[in-house]
Amino acid sequence: MSKRSRGRLLTAVSGAICLSVLAAGSAWAQQKEPIKIGSLWSLTGPAAPFGIAQRDTIEILVNNINKDGGVNGHPVQVVNYDEASNPIEAARGATQLIQQHGVVAILGASTGSGSLAAAPILARNKVPLVSTNSTATVTSKQHSFFPWLFRVVVSDTDILKSMTEQAAGSGAKSIALFYQEDAYGQEGAKVIEQLAPELGMKVVGTAAAPTNATDVASQATKLRNASPDAVAIVTSSPVLAAAFARASSQVGLKASLWGGVGLGQKAFLDGAGPAGSGLRAVLLANWDEPAPGLSRLGKVLTEGGKPPIGVGEPIASSALLVLVEALKKDPTAKGEALRKNLEGLCGVKTYSEGEICFNADDHDGAPPEALVSVIVEGGKFKNAK
Repeated sequence: MSKRSRGRLLTAVSGAICLSVLAAGSAWAQQKEPIKIGSLWSLTGPAAPFGIAQRDTIEILVNNINKDGGVNGHPVQVVNYDEASNPIEAARGATQLIQQHGVVAILGASTGSGSLAAAPILARNKVPLVSTNSTATVTSKQHSFFPWLFRVVVSDTDILKSMTEQAAGSGAKSIALFYQEDAYGQEGAKVIEQLAPELGMKVVGTAAAPTNATDVASQATKLRNASPDAVAIVTSSPVLAAAFARASSQVGLKASLWGGVGLGQKAFLDGAGPAGSGLRAVLLANWDEPAPGLSRLGKVLTEGGKPPIGVGEPIASSALLVLVEALKKDPTAKGEALRKNLEGLCGVKTYSEGEICFNADDHDGAPPEALVSVIVEGGKFKNAK
């Protein structure tokens, strides 16, 4: 049996739950009490391209942490729950992870809707969530659960602002919106609708589709008839974005296409094919032309048997590394103590650009420097000059 196999202990399989307990098994008897962390990943459903990569990344990094002695001698265990790209499942998963498995913190969810659904449960039980999605309202101070949510991704507000500014800077005077029918898409569309007039652009049309839609020709036709100079694709699903790019080409939509972090996946490039050529996007990672930190992460993942495919890997790695830094202060901390240790973090270096910093009033830790502007050329993402 390989070292990797010995480090994976399957503890249970029940309903939608998929448990993976990761630890360095060879020295288990001599180690201190393990730290149990939960995760809410979309291992099935439209967001699975993110969730599977996030799960695999955490597995590799946790195995490496445990091989190096864990967190101050405490091995790390991760209990994965498949929230199936469904907010109801995310809420159910949060409950099970806390009540049945006693996790001290949770990573995830893969979707903004999932994080928002799980948040009240986490707050009631005083369990921090290190959020891995950019939905703007996840860390809003208007929520009663605000103290318990920490984000390691640049928020949609900054991502969409950068994208919209670049579209305006390209000379576009009118813009149309295609967005997914959930919290992420709806909130993102509102952000652009507010920003566009300030940048001299008129919003001339909107269209939406479920994240699992594969035929969006009617939406593309509707936006083609609005004659926009640019179209903003507001979706976290690379499959939906690819479907829209293909439909736009088929119906003769001539506008330039712009996207956000959800498009930064191999699944988008493969799905869009030639129809994706010329699309511009603001991403959190470009594996085709990676920054130095991203290159290091890519090497770690490749050595672990899971070469990177998109944005899920750097986001998940940031979430884990931030939580580990907080636990280093006190590996036995939980509840209020762990929350305060997270709020005290600043200057945390991850594999992404910039440093993560939290405080009691601001739980959005990722800096705008983590963003990278790209254009699709020859089936690859090229860093925009």
